Amino acid sequence: MGLTLSTFISSFWLSRRLRRFRHGRMEFARKLSGRRAEVLYFHQPDDPYSQLTAQVLTDLQARYDISIKVMLVDAPSDDMAPERAALENYSRRDAAAIAPFHSLQFTDPGQQPSESSLKLARRTLAASSNLVKAAAEIGMAFWGDDTDKLDRTAMVSDDQTERVFREGTRLRAQLGHYLGATFYFEGEWYWGVDRLPYLEERLAASGLRLSGCRQLCHFQSRPEFMAGPSNGKRLTVEFYPSARSPYTAIAMAEILDMPNHYPVDVKVRPVLPMVMRNLPVPSKKGIYILADTKREADRIGVPFGKITDPVGEPVRRVYSLFNWADARGKGGQLLKAFTDLAWSEGVDAGSDAGLKTVCERAGLDWDEAAEIVGNNDWEVWAEENRQQMMKSDLWGVPSFRLLDERGEEIFSAWGRDRIWLLAHEIQKALAS
Repeated sequence: MGLTLSTFISSFWLSRRLRRFRHGRMEFARKLSGRRAEVLYFHQPDDPYSQLTAQVLTDLQARYDISIKVMLVDAPSDDMAPERAALENYSRRDAAAIAPFHSLQFTDPGQQPSESSLKLARRTLAASSNLVKAAAEIGMAFWGDDTDKLDRTAMVSDDQTERVFREGTRLRAQLGHYLGATFYFEGEWYWGVDRLPYLEERLAASGLRLSGCRQLCHFQSRPEFMAGPSNGKRLTVEFYPSARSPYTAIAMAEILDMPNHYPVDVKVRPVLPMVMRNLPVPSKKGIYILADTKREADRIGVPFGKITDPVGEPVRRVYSLFNWADARGKGGQLLKAFTDLAWSEGVDAGSDAGLKTVCERAGLDWDEAAEIVGNNDWEVWAEENRQQMMKSDLWGVPSFRLLDERGEEIFSAWGRDRIWLLAHEIQKALAS
């Protein structure tokens, strides 16, 4: 169970030391050339997260000694967004849910605006001479279906508009990303208002925050446990993890700890990794996810970065043990031990030696597990879990569904980024 060469490489490539070195090198090169610090922002008009992020551009530029260059981009390609309809539906709902916590505005219209409205909004954006200010205003008209406020006489042709968007999309791909609502500054990416605090911290560390200005955006945190009574209620959190998901790996401890802070039962419902469901995960996407997960793990104090990818047979083997472990109240602990080994300790968690360690850490008997490992019974429930998740427009992992005492869904969300919002919804449901 020794560390492999790939484990050493991943550990070095994702290390904080190397990240700080990259930052310092880019800052030194900028100062040596005498260039002003420039932040690129990639704006996708039909993306709700872009509409939220566009609302902070003016304030961001006013608080830091930077110039912001707005690049217009198309939606991610099909291989980067394989569940496009679910992504669109969820993004609108999620953006509307988090907007008030950031003092921003977004209302879910219930569907994507029409193609004709999008075409008009794209043309209006392409014609604007000050997108730092105009992007949010144009977006408000677009999402509010107020096409009278969009420029029907913009002095750019459709061909020119498409060329502007192609150029922005090409630059985004060249620099290594695929989503809208993304900032790029000197070698590193920052997605939307969720990652804006990282960008601001870096700008401040570079001495670019202007005198008397405070940080614009802060990380959302899980609220303290509600001191008042819960009216005797007990809720259920359905947790949809994947043993091959980096984001799942760093979310496991916090989710499994929830019953110690709230009157909730956590029901773990694993799903098969996307790549094992024949959905593409291009290398560009995978590289960003690993780097972003490491950055988040460092912030919340969770080990991550010594990796032995468990894709394929290791995932199948641990899933073959899940029902057995779950019947003993140890399903979550089994998956946590597995992801710890695979994503933070660089161990082949699917080998016999690895699974033995997994079982021991979860408080399970390996001799008993060895008799049943490798069965295919898990294929039925893994697909049932995926279908249930998709009914809530959730397609990625980790995802969560909050259920009331009747088993009815109160709230659903995707991503470790939304654990804080899940906690707010738990408190709201208990107080009602």
